[in-house]
Amino acid sequence: MSTNPPPPPVSGAASPAGLPPLPVAPHPTEAAPTPTAYSGPIAASERFIAPDLLRGVALLGIALANAVYYIGGRVIGPLGRPVDGSTGDHVADVIVGTFVDNRAFPLFTLLFAYGFTVLVRRQAERGVDRRRARSLLLRRSLWLLVFGALHVVLLFEGDILFSYGALGLVLAAMFAASDRVFRVVGWSTLAIFALASGADGVGGGAGDLSWLPFDQTTLLGDLLWRVLALVALVFSAPLTVAMLLPIAALGTLLGRRRVLEHPEQHVVLLRRLALIGFPISILGALPLVLASTGVGEPGPVALYALGVLHGTTGVAGALALVGLVGWWAAGRAERVSAGARPGAVLSALLAVGRRSLTCYLLQSVLFVVLLKPWALGLGVGAGTLRVALIAVGVWLVTVLVAVVLERTATPGPAERLLRRLSYGR
Repeated sequence: MSTNPPPPPVSGAASPAGLPPLPVAPHPTEAAPTPTAYSGPIAASERFIAPDLLRGVALLGIALANAVYYIGGRVIGPLGRPVDGSTGDHVADVIVGTFVDNRAFPLFTLLFAYGFTVLVRRQAERGVDRRRARSLLLRRSLWLLVFGALHVVLLFEGDILFSYGALGLVLAAMFAASDRVFRVVGWSTLAIFALASGADGVGGGAGDLSWLPFDQTTLLGDLLWRVLALVALVFSAPLTVAMLLPIAALGTLLGRRRVLEHPEQHVVLLRRLALIGFPISILGALPLVLASTGVGEPGPVALYALGVLHGTTGVAGALALVGLVGWWAAGRAERVSAGARPGAVLSALLAVGRRSLTCYLLQSVLFVVLLKPWALGLGVGAGTLRVALIAVGVWLVTVLVAVVLERTATPGPAERLLRRLSYGR
């Protein structure tokens, strides 16, 4: 894919993406001006509440969804759940399967694409030329690939950072494309997303590793397993990116309209997303969720179809949460103008959202220590209720860490490192 930028628009003309006009490159005979400095991170007081709040909430969903990867020694069925769970496990399965599985992941993807769009806009508003802006986006995406690869090998085979880095490379190549192009790309890759979603209806999964030629319950065996997982992730990256593109296209279009930055201007849209999205999400999730708890005995083909339904309606659930939080933020804008300050819970969630990369990686560190068989081993033979409670506890620890960092005005170490590598000095 070419990275050569398209011809710049005439000065003062709107760009194809509806972003602020990008500067015209100097004539070859003219002396090139000193490059405009990149627009770096903004102060916490200038950040918008809705995106950070959504990231903080999404990280709880990510913790609950990822915790089942650490269950060992059980026969795994649909949605990665043990087929012989207790009553308490089934209650946890219904709650997490209905409101979290395939809902937190597309929400995080929406927010990734939304944030990418905000980054593009800020560089344009600063006057950074198109070629340098694209270089920044490419560097950031490449470093995210590195972060993801290290995360897989050292901590967690279910990493998403590597896939987001690969997705970022595609978005960087498309950053000046029109809305129409993003709509076409989104619709044309929707079938790939739907077909890939069906895998959640099939049994087996991370709990069945008897085919490995080494003991995955040991530290060395686990490391070798994750190296294999990274190899598989690299080869499957094109398919993964194609699967993510429909959600990323939605996030890009929402970001270009500043829906979460100025929610008071989009109340009608946000209200519709919430009121329509939640019923679709819940009704679409329940068939597979009930099957995972032993209700009925659908065959493999039916389970795959239920997986497709569960995954595709999960996008509606992600959009519904975007609508709900944005709707709330629009109402809160009036109270903020009157001098209202965030409460303790809201402040804590915002602190997590501002350090989402750090908190995501910290979750993996804590899960490894608590659940791996070669560590404390709490995941061996565990049910979904136990790992769900551990997931909530892990998320609360990350909240505490984020709050401490917030009170000392310290950015997350992972965010700071990624910014330094991406922007340079």
